Amino acid sequence: MDFTAEPELQSPLSSSVTFREQELSFDQSSSQGVFPITETFRLALVVVNDLVFAKRGKYLSETEMLIIKGALNDREYEEIASHSTYSLNYIQRTVAPRLWDILSETIGDGERVGKKKLWYFLEQVNKKYHIQSASGEEERLTVNNLTPIIRGKLPEMSSFYGRSQELNSLKELISSERCISLIGIAGIGKSALVAKLIKEVSARKESTFDSLIWKTIIHAPLLQDLVSELIELTQPCKPDLGLPESTQGMISVLIKQLQSRRCLLVLDGFDSLFQKKSFQQRLEYRVFFHRLIEEEHESCILLTGRAWPDELDDVITTKQHLHFLKIQGLDVDAAMQLLSSKGLTDKEKCNQLIQTYRGNPSELEAVANRINHFFGGNTQMFFENPTTLVSSNFEVILNQLFGESLSSTQREILIYIAEEIFGNQQSISFTKLLSGIKHKSPECVSTLELIKALEKLENQSLIESIKDPVTKEISFTLQPVIKKYIKTDPQGLVHTSHGSPLAFAS
Repeated sequence: MDFTAEPELQSPLSSSVTFREQELSFDQSSSQGVFPITETFRLALVVVNDLVFAKRGKYLSETEMLIIKGALNDREYEEIASHSTYSLNYIQRTVAPRLWDILSETIGDGERVGKKKLWYFLEQVNKKYHIQSASGEEERLTVNNLTPIIRGKLPEMSSFYGRSQELNSLKELISSERCISLIGIAGIGKSALVAKLIKEVSARKESTFDSLIWKTIIHAPLLQDLVSELIELTQPCKPDLGLPESTQGMISVLIKQLQSRRCLLVLDGFDSLFQKKSFQQRLEYRVFFHRLIEEEHESCILLTGRAWPDELDDVITTKQHLHFLKIQGLDVDAAMQLLSSKGLTDKEKCNQLIQTYRGNPSELEAVANRINHFFGGNTQMFFENPTTLVSSNFEVILNQLFGESLSSTQREILIYIAEEIFGNQQSISFTKLLSGIKHKSPECVSTLELIKALEKLENQSLIESIKDPVTKEISFTLQPVIKKYIKTDPQGLVHTSHGSPLAFAS
């Protein structure tokens, strides 16, 4: 038997399990008998393969499978190497330690997995995932009833507060919608919310999803690279099968895979794909998302981003197969729990912080850390020297927006609102804003241009709108953090057309 030609294991959630007994044993002509491999152990190895993929982003390699086969048949490394094209030193010193490390992390449950105890740990996998020997239809049902395995690396999430209503809504939506979009300002907790959803769905014994896939695309990969990675995540292709050369052909392969099984596919930070790209690249991504949302398949696509791209506005207009959600800050109780975990317990002062930072968990955590560091956790002392703090992460994002993304009209609007609400004015009406910008701007700004700019700023959560319950007139204001950034202009990106910062303090 040729041990070096062994294909990678396929996921039980993406292909049928048809391993033959000799695929997990040595050729009897070169050994004195083999240890019998039961069907349950074959299925356990398939589950282990998916666990390894979920942990490190790639499946067990040809050489790693060779070592596992040898271990299951109680072979020494010398004999394993003799039945391969690899050297003893490479197998024993390079591949084996790496293999036992990843298996210890995935199935060791705090113990070290090694060659001598591999059978024991596979038995634990059998028990944990309720794998039973079966045949025919019963076997397929057993495999499909396994809890879905997460593919891709979820963000680290040491703590999570509130969001029970949002979680329950998402659990209902993913069962019926083809595409869901979560939009919200930086740090509001979009990724954490979806990661929490993925973990809860993955813990279900009976899930409606075959696989749960997380892909962060904030680095804005090229479309062909992204589609290729998604194809591998949804159903790893054998190397000899190849993929179509054209990007649209590859997208068709991806959609067929989404049709053949039910996946929950998360594309985290999808709006970054439409930034810093050429017109042609944005057009390619527009076609890609149209196909994902509009073509028939059984999966659910979950998109997170700071703003909905202009290139996809027509998808919202048609309201087909897309559910749009805008994520707000934590409610008061959840925000209080967060601040309490940071040692801040003054209820009145904490309420002021929650209002100032609009329940943004990332900003609340940042300000709590600064209060602890500079004021010894004393909120009273902090408010005796009041200021609005802008976290470094949020500042980086605002730098990018003011430096590269915002139009001159959008920048004028933000500066004008900041100037108007400086004198404790709560908000500015649309009619006053319209006349004020037209009077102040050296260039003629049409009403249409102003409205489109306001819509864009609302979409990016850079301004807040308020509607009078009686007159129905709309007015606008800024979050204190954004007002503070505009005022301080730390990188000189805000007032490029004004020459000097706004004349207000604190």
